Amino acid sequence: MTEDNQADTTNQDQELVQTTIGLGLGDLALMANIIQVTSERGAIKANEMQVVGALYTKLVSFVNANTPAAATEANEEDQTDADNDVDLGTDTEEE
Repeated sequence: MTEDNQADTTNQDQELVQTTIGLGLGDLALMANIIQVTSERGAIKANEMQVVGALYTKLVSFVNANTPAAATEANEEDQTDADNDVDLGTDTEEE
């Protein structure tokens, strides 16, 4: 009987893990932003650019296609503002 309880507990734990692990549109958008930042910083080699660029395009297309229209407009405005306002700390000019 103890083995049956352990098996049930194990199955329930596995089901819980399977239902809680996932990727959302926010995660995919974050991946696209990471690709953009790493390419701007020169972390991607020239021979890797085509593959990485294709992945970036797929991510952005998927996120845009699956984002509700009202949220898309708000995100585009936020992204434009963020692009203009965000200081990534890449400039090391001394005054």
